[in-house]
Amino acid sequence: MDDADLAQELEAAIITIALLNRPSRIKGLNGKCVWCEDQPVVANTAFCSAECCEDHRKHTRELEQRGGSSPPRDRNLED
Repeated sequence: MDDADLAQELEAAIITIALLNRPSRIKGLNGKCVWCEDQPVVANTAFCSAECCEDHRKHTRELEQRGGSSPPRDRNLED
């Protein structure tokens, strides 16, 4: 084995590990948006719109920054 072969094996191992450790995709269980929970999802996503996706990401980031998780707030009460 030469250096190129070793580098290729190392690269393949790094890619495999990265793929195994990537976060799983969010999936809707009932075909409804996981954020607003009343609109059907767009194909191959868990959200009905880009806005719901972005709102969910912001909420998730806020929870991570606060150091924990809590149940989703009732979005119907927000204004």
